[in-house]
Amino acid sequence: MAKLGIIVSSARPNRVADHVAQWVSSAVDERFEIDVIDLKDIALPAFDEPQSPKSGADKTTDHGRSWGERIGSLDAAVILTPQYNGAYTGALKNAVDFLYNEWSGLPLLLVGYGWGEAGEVLPMLESLMTRVGSEVVDTIGLGFREDLSVEGELFVREEKTAQLRDGIVVLEQKALQPVG
Repeated sequence: MAKLGIIVSSARPNRVADHVAQWVSSAVDERFEIDVIDLKDIALPAFDEPQSPKSGADKTTDHGRSWGERIGSLDAAVILTPQYNGAYTGALKNAVDFLYNEWSGLPLLLVGYGWGEAGEVLPMLESLMTRVGSEVVDTIGLGFREDLSVEGELFVREEKTAQLRDGIVVLEQKALQPVG
């Protein structure tokens, strides 16, 4: 069975991310083994490896090795991000910057949430993830008022749920393709 990471990037104590993660998990069914990766719990320090991840050098820190192994074990991932001040979280940017080869070729679905259906953050995150070699299969923006409350109550529109289900199917197809 393929392994899907659901990466929760908000580290705020009053976040709605857990509700969004549950919404994503419920669409996965039995298609994947799920690994919920909460950056709040991972708590990576600011990048501190002596070499650039793009160099391919071995990681020297325990947290760098552990993070690389966790992402490297995935066949696909969904990244959940709030839109904070028009961008993704600092924790997410740092987590992405710790790795390079582990992101390369990884099929991703990006789910943003916030005012304006996360319309500023999703293109920015898609650009970042494409730059590190991931294959972004789709982006879904959830809006406060239209799909969820600022407290996290979900009432996601059916077309967004259908888009999520379709994205999970594409991730499964990509995850099951032979490498090379």
